[in-house]
Amino acid sequence: MQPEFHPDPLLSLLPFLVITAIFFVFSIPMSRRKGKSFVYPLLCLIPFITPFIIFYLASLTDKEVLDRLAALEGKLR
Repeated sequence: MQPEFHPDPLLSLLPFLVITAIFFVFSIPMSRRKGKSFVYPLLCLIPFITPFIIFYLASLTDKEVLDRLAALEGKLR
């Protein structure tokens, strides 16, 4: 008879934690480029809302583009 194999619970969460850490690392420069605070990358450390935060940040317009648009509108007035 073979002994039962019980995987370590922390080891089974490792892929999930690695993906969350990768999203966190990518969200830092993305939030800076979008002109958002560091709260958004910190929210990416909460595992189940990470994809929603990344999707929100990716859908925002870059701050540089918004500044250039504001400058163009200022020239027209």
